[in-house]
Amino acid sequence: MSIFIGSIPNTEKDDLKLAKGILRGEEDLRGSIGSLRENLFDLLKQNENLVDISKESIFLFNRGRDSIYFYLKALELNEGDEVIVQAFTCVAVVAPILWNKLKPVYVDIDSKSFNMDLSLLEEKITKKTRAIVVQHTFGNLVDMKMVREIVDEANKERDEEDKIKIIEDSAHIFPSDFKGRYSILGKYSDMLLFSFSQDKSISSTQGAASIIWDENTLDTAKENYSELHKPSKKESIYNARYIKLWSLIKKYYFTNLIPFTNITIGRVLIILFRNLGLIRKQAKADTTEFAGIEKLSQVQAVLLNNQLKKVSKINARREKIVQSYDKNLKENFRFKTENGLLLRYPILLDNRREIKKRLLEKEIIAGNWYSSPVHPLASEELVEADYKLGSCPIAEKVGKNILNLPTNVEVTEEDAKEIVEIINNFAKPLNI
Repeated sequence: MSIFIGSIPNTEKDDLKLAKGILRGEEDLRGSIGSLRENLFDLLKQNENLVDISKESIFLFNRGRDSIYFYLKALELNEGDEVIVQAFTCVAVVAPILWNKLKPVYVDIDSKSFNMDLSLLEEKITKKTRAIVVQHTFGNLVDMKMVREIVDEANKERDEEDKIKIIEDSAHIFPSDFKGRYSILGKYSDMLLFSFSQDKSISSTQGAASIIWDENTLDTAKENYSELHKPSKKESIYNARYIKLWSLIKKYYFTNLIPFTNITIGRVLIILFRNLGLIRKQAKADTTEFAGIEKLSQVQAVLLNNQLKKVSKINARREKIVQSYDKNLKENFRFKTENGLLLRYPILLDNRREIKKRLLEKEIIAGNWYSSPVHPLASEELVEADYKLGSCPIAEKVGKNILNLPTNVEVTEEDAKEIVEIINNFAKPLNI
């Protein structure tokens, strides 16, 4: 079976059946948003640090970037105020900073964790710093207690309206429960967000949830949220149609259309569907242009509720595959982390292109998050994200050499062993 690291990697037969039912108008969508909020509330309440959470502090959005924009807007910041963010991230994280006419300030990453290098954070804080976006890259948890200590120290000399807020970006992780090591999620931040886009832990094609603990901002957020609209019917249906069309693409992706060429039915379908506007890339250069934000739709809520029912099974498979990589990869390829719930398993290679090609020959599509400091922007496009080449050398070096191994439900233990065999026999490790 072919393996795709992105493009609905956790979609199973029941998800496809549900999507088709929605497209035929057979599914009852009523009450789906309320039940989704209830389900998320019940999960979050498992966290001993979040026992005081209210349903009114959970906000549901069409996209993850919408949730970041929404919170920054609710803070009522001034044009030119600064928001700190790590390099080695997605343009969808940086775009909402720019949409608010704020200035992104980039911090380089630690080459072992791929998270923000916290030893560099304090020096990036200025009088204009108003927020910090902290990203749990690949699901590898950041030391949020240290982040909070740094921010609290900086806030000592600030008036209440100037205090720095912490935005916790948990787009790469969604645990089955919020206990144990995952109880840290939300404990030290002012806003916590989860993404449900097509390549995340669980998916409704697009979608996001944010939880705001910041009492000073919550009333403004509630008022602003009441004024937001849901996506149009056409845009809502897109989320179900994407699942149906990508399931078709994946089925025929490696089926040759013209012998002795790399022209396949699946690749032709991608071009056709994109040209017809039936599917689109989730993040691209024009993401930096503001096009409004919207609430989550009923269609997305139905799709996501179905994935939530299976989150324990999805995560158990993910952890098992990560354990297989940890056990069988040679020492110099292993990713050192205490968290086995990785969205993707990152390795640094001196011959990434060769290994990606060898995996492709086995019908395994690996990933390249993040090939750019602000993915997927090319070097000449980084200026659009206010990023200066050379400012975060570790992130830039990592981006040129990183390969992501799949951990999703499509991957069996036999698949993982085949992937490991290719890495161990042919890959050249890179140490930074």
